[in-house]
Amino acid sequence: MTNNDLALIDEVIATLKRLRERVAKAAEPEPAPDVADADDDFAPGNLIELPVAAQRFEVSKDKLRRWCRDYGIGVLQGGRWMVSIPRIRRHIGR
Repeated sequence: MTNNDLALIDEVIATLKRLRERVAKAAEPEPAPDVADADDDFAPGNLIELPVAAQRFEVSKDKLRRWCRDYGIGVLQGGRWMVSIPRIRRHIGR
């Protein structure tokens, strides 16, 4: 093994360390929205259609409709329920 080989190994190890740091940073969870900022729960980026929410959170569509009416986890837009992701997470404790 030559000095060039050792230098190459050191370079590869340094590159792998940088890659590991980038992957770890990308895998960090996004901070949860502040509960006090409830008005933002209905921002367009926080809303998904009811059938999508039912599948994603493994809840029946009928139960979600009831929660939208009774607990305010969703809003009607154009005759369709749009479910607030932050509100449903708080409601089901996820």
